Amino acid sequence: MSPVFLESERLWYRAPERADLPFLTAALQNPPVRRNLLIGRYPFNEDGEAKWFERVSAAPAGDNQTDVFMIFGIKGSDAQLGSTGLHRISMLHRNAEWGLFIGRPQEWGKGYGREVARTMLRYAFHTLNLHRVHLRVNADNERGAKAYRAAGFVDEGRHRQAVFVDGKYVDVLLMGALRDEWR
Repeated sequence: MSPVFLESERLWYRAPERADLPFLTAALQNPPVRRNLLIGRYPFNEDGEAKWFERVSAAPAGDNQTDVFMIFGIKGSDAQLGSTGLHRISMLHRNAEWGLFIGRPQEWGKGYGREVARTMLRYAFHTLNLHRVHLRVNADNERGAKAYRAAGFVDEGRHRQAVFVDGKYVDVLLMGALRDEWR
């Protein structure tokens, strides 16, 4: 396992490894996991995930790095729990979009989403010196929206009937956190 890059109360965070590909492929193909993600509408295999891995594993090009991905898991275990990342980082505008998934549904409802959100906001604001982090969440993902609010995100808007999920159109909530307002 790669060295731990960040830690929070119950979780460790590290760079993705080739050994994570079976977990990522299986988790992202699992219907309950992929339901609220912007990816996973089409089947893919480990070779497809390996192409993603090659792209995100390339050495950062200084300030031109636009995505930071991390695998996270529960302290005391090497098993992966999920993935999180800051996407489309703009060093000019000092903002990024944040996302995560917890790939083990049996671990949902234990506060891990809130913990990951707080950790990634701290990383974004205190390490990367970002000013704003935003996210999109399906409006019917009430558990996720509640966790994000508890971590410091505030509602900023709504895209009506923006995504097609399980045979119906669902609104997408837009949420954001500003460094100056974040607790």
